[in-house]
Amino acid sequence: MTGSPVFLCAIYRLISMVQNFHAALGILVLLLFLPLVSASQVNERAFPDIPFKEFSYFIEKNFSSSISLTSVLVILFSVTENAQLLSLHGRQQKKKFQGERSTSATSWIRALARPIRRRLEKGGDYLLDQDDVPTNQDDEQITVAVAMKLDQLAKILDLHPYNNAGNFTGKLKPISHKDIQPVHVICPDAVTCETMACKPRSLPMSTKIRDIPLVTLIKGFAVYDNVQVLAGYCDMCKTTYYADHERTPSSQSGQFDKVYLNSAQYLKIGHSLWVDREFTSAVMSGVYHFHASTAAYTAFWNNVFASESSSGKVSHRQIWQAFVQESVRFMASMSGINLTLPDNLRIDEVTKEAYYVLGEGGLIRAANGHACEECTQKYRRASNQEVDHDQSATVGMDEANVLIGEDHDVEESTAPVKMVVVDGIVMGHSICAYPQCTSELANARGGVYCALHENMFGAMCHVANCINVKVEGTLACQIHQGKWNRYLKNRRQRNLNGFKRAVRRSDDSWPWMEANQQNTQPHDEDTDTRRDRDAFVPSRIYCVETICAPCGVVVAWAKFAKAESPTNILQFLDHVYPVDESRPDYICIDKACLVLRSSIANGSWQRWSQTSRFIVDSYHYTNHRATDVLCRTWCNPAPLNGVAPNLVIRGTNNDGDPYQKHAFNTQACEQLNAWLGGFESILKRMTPGNFNWLLHTMLCYHTVHVLKRQKHTQNSAHMYN
Repeated sequence: MTGSPVFLCAIYRLISMVQNFHAALGILVLLLFLPLVSASQVNERAFPDIPFKEFSYFIEKNFSSSISLTSVLVILFSVTENAQLLSLHGRQQKKKFQGERSTSATSWIRALARPIRRRLEKGGDYLLDQDDVPTNQDDEQITVAVAMKLDQLAKILDLHPYNNAGNFTGKLKPISHKDIQPVHVICPDAVTCETMACKPRSLPMSTKIRDIPLVTLIKGFAVYDNVQVLAGYCDMCKTTYYADHERTPSSQSGQFDKVYLNSAQYLKIGHSLWVDREFTSAVMSGVYHFHASTAAYTAFWNNVFASESSSGKVSHRQIWQAFVQESVRFMASMSGINLTLPDNLRIDEVTKEAYYVLGEGGLIRAANGHACEECTQKYRRASNQEVDHDQSATVGMDEANVLIGEDHDVEESTAPVKMVVVDGIVMGHSICAYPQCTSELANARGGVYCALHENMFGAMCHVANCINVKVEGTLACQIHQGKWNRYLKNRRQRNLNGFKRAVRRSDDSWPWMEANQQNTQPHDEDTDTRRDRDAFVPSRIYCVETICAPCGVVVAWAKFAKAESPTNILQFLDHVYPVDESRPDYICIDKACLVLRSSIANGSWQRWSQTSRFIVDSYHYTNHRATDVLCRTWCNPAPLNGVAPNLVIRGTNNDGDPYQKHAFNTQACEQLNAWLGGFESILKRMTPGNFNWLLHTMLCYHTVHVLKRQKHTQNSAHMYN
């Protein structure tokens, strides 16, 4: 049954491990079609409740005298977990109709005995004593002997479809394991005090018996109620030890710090709700693979895993808490530290402080020192042989007129050639509506100004150049109420049109629908800095700029508040590559020719020219070379005239003919942006702190997955070679 706990738990674990987006999407679709039936809704029977003495006597008399507790439990749970198989076995044991025959050791029970034998005997634990196995018996006869003992055990446990009178009672019901669920206690992971200046003293329990909190614990798929949460305390250093963190005195008198433990097994995500790391890892993986919002993941969990259990239901705030708690530990473990923050911070303050400590200014730690065959090439010195080709000719567009001869370029054993790709994607969070101000909104829910400008202009009419007092409940004065009402009407119509499109298809458009007149700033154009913009809505960060290697590894990211200008790009590059030794040989940018001009104009090219060269990506170069002499002379991504042999390599097609191709993937950032754009609808509603943290975490998580895929590919290649 697809609604069984075992099946759902397996799917749940699969979500936390899956790395391929299409595979993950397939799993999600599968889950959407699962019947919303929890284990408690299935018609089950209680777990067998025979006296332990009777069970012990049977094991002692029928199995090896040296059988281990592990093997006994494997046998017991294998029998109780396969009630359907025992029904088939029991019915075949007794003949009822003509043509049937009674079989003691049916193929059904033998099919259960074989894997039990293989599993236990592989570890050296034999089910039967040597004296009980005749020397002339073959392997199948031993399996039959084990099968008959399993049959006897099933009957002792009353897992047999016949009653004492010999009447067939029907298919056995599944066995409920609710009565044998373990009692969970959430307690500190530390055994002794771990403060450096303190001795490894034992930790007395600090929670008084009458004050022990009883909470709900979600562990994997199962929900456990009334779980105790205990804490330890060191009298010497005054540190309190909890399951997910430590509370230690701060350097400031009377203050405490909170240490987020990377080794925590359970995490608190609500006032009385704890979860294990499988749950939080699945949340983080779901956000990454499905571009899932907290609301979407909440609906998924509640509909599939907690459809009947009210204690197992979660809220979207608790899912966000689970994401933050897991991502904080993921990022801190990459830095080799346990994150320490002031105690009692709100969750939005946690993300802000965590990014300040672990964000590294947008640098992706997982990409440090990365080099692979896709993003580096052996250095090749251009030959002295003259090649009479157009300097604007490039690989992929002009080979028809090029005769490919022998490769005269010379490989040298110097440092390899490295390239990075730079590009931006238009998306961002809300910022103050006052021109040139990029501060955080004082009120993220409906506000348009930062705290400073709200104090200065919040009571005034929000229409440009108007200094009248606004009418209460609106953002305009009495004179401009008509303008305010038109804004409200247009906003409602846009929302309604968007809802209609969502009900049908995201790309539907019909003649009766008003055009969506959003004033969206086009990519690559400067922002509108006029002061005559009405401040009915806040402004937004213009774009997110990323640097990534041609293989897809993300190196760094940054926010550009107003425009993707060449000056901003150069400042971003200076931040990521502060020393000459760290700079790549080639930097591919869709507007490299503009960046080159700006670099020459401001004098920074004198330094950049010593280490790097700016080139345009292959897609944008098609249009640039037609009119821009500087671009086709200095920014060609793969020139055919031999002046940049490190950008062009030779390949061989299926017919064995040589051809020239790009040495690097110049579309890496475009491919990254195609994935990153899936988070746009989530990120645009976030505060700056949450925006920074989610984006940085996802880019780090993405980089780790890219590196894992590369390692898997390399290992697979070694296996086949």
